[in-house]
Amino acid sequence: MASKERLYEVWMLYCTKRDPDYLKIWLEIFISSYERCLDVDFEKPASRPDELPPVLTLLPDNILQVLRHQLLQCVQKASDGLEAEQQHLALLLLKFLIIICRNLSNVEEIGTCSYINHIINMTTLYIQQLKSKTKEKEMADQSQAEEFVRHALAFCESLYDPYRNWRHRTCGQQLGTAERSRQKYKAAPLTVEFVPFFYQCFQESEHLKESLKCCLLHLFGAIVAGDQRNALLAISPATMEVLVRVLSDCSMGSCSSEEGEDWDSEAPDRKALLTLACLREVVQRLLAASSDQRQVEIASVLENYFKLLNSDPAAIVASQQQQQQQQQQQQQKQQAKARVPTLGRHWESRFVALQVNMLDTIREMFLCSDRPVLQAIFLNSNCFEHLARLLQNSKVTARGFHLNVTGGVECEWIECFCSRTGSKGTPLFQIITCCI
Repeated sequence: MASKERLYEVWMLYCTKRDPDYLKIWLEIFISSYERCLDVDFEKPASRPDELPPVLTLLPDNILQVLRHQLLQCVQKASDGLEAEQQHLALLLLKFLIIICRNLSNVEEIGTCSYINHIINMTTLYIQQLKSKTKEKEMADQSQAEEFVRHALAFCESLYDPYRNWRHRTCGQQLGTAERSRQKYKAAPLTVEFVPFFYQCFQESEHLKESLKCCLLHLFGAIVAGDQRNALLAISPATMEVLVRVLSDCSMGSCSSEEGEDWDSEAPDRKALLTLACLREVVQRLLAASSDQRQVEIASVLENYFKLLNSDPAAIVASQQQQQQQQQQQQQKQQAKARVPTLGRHWESRFVALQVNMLDTIREMFLCSDRPVLQAIFLNSNCFEHLARLLQNSKVTARGFHLNVTGGVECEWIECFCSRTGSKGTPLFQIITCCI
């Protein structure tokens, strides 16, 4: 680790000369000392740093003011395009904040400062840039923009899920009530900027990398899993619309044109699985809240869920394509702005895999402390009628339980499901058991 004397020396040089280069050197020395705290990959299990970063009181007295001023300057210049050195400084500032928040006693103070809003503003600009499809984008190096976005989302995770509850869940580790009660430090209050930011990121996002979309879904799950109060602020009609749309796109086998995916019909789509995990957390958080605290009712979430479970992607796409043709005729054959989804090459396999995982997620929703109440909500949401409709669109043969898919494709659900869970029953019957 770099000596404290060296950090002090460089900081004094910065304070004396006010040269941003000395600030960069100070940040680089500090970051290199706590490199292992930069745990920005959502797909990796939560790790515990060997040595915690210092508390804020042990840092230079005016460090937060200096960083806020530098970050504000980067935000003001970002709309016109940051130079390489300014982009590097912005990333260093972000890394510093992530590291500081790994000492959980710092989270509350950092969360109440204006850093998060400045960072969300910059991230919004970068994502708009990454969503566009222009010749300039194709020729330019987007690696710095992508790196900033990934670190920005990881910083938000540090604020809103400091104990990495979401990562534990996605890695199959179930945290009990006793473990949660021992979590001493609270998550920072959720900024009001998050919901519009999250919603805007998924608007006209067909050219945004799938990996970045997964990071956004990870962040939403982290916010919901990290704190009940923040969860109820994040679970809104706008965010639920995003999750349903993402799940619907997955059912059609669509993916980013820049990241063509070699679809394995037996493997679940990662984006779909993350969305289902988010919805599981949403239902359980809403279940623990009173009606006056909820912006969205569980019944409305289930209504959209069952509608998608029993949907016909081919019919939906055909209908929307017909509507687009009519709209183009009315607009004198000008291209409509709304994106019309198209069926992917392996959409049938994707849709069946999605349905299997949707049924599996329903069972996971019932792994909660107030199961009888959730059973009643499912029954009042006509779950049996929806499952009966799913059965009507299926058939039983001597080989097992099959699902009819448009085009005559048949998939053996019982084999697929049993290979995943080791159960001898079909997912439908297991869900019915949960609801009774």
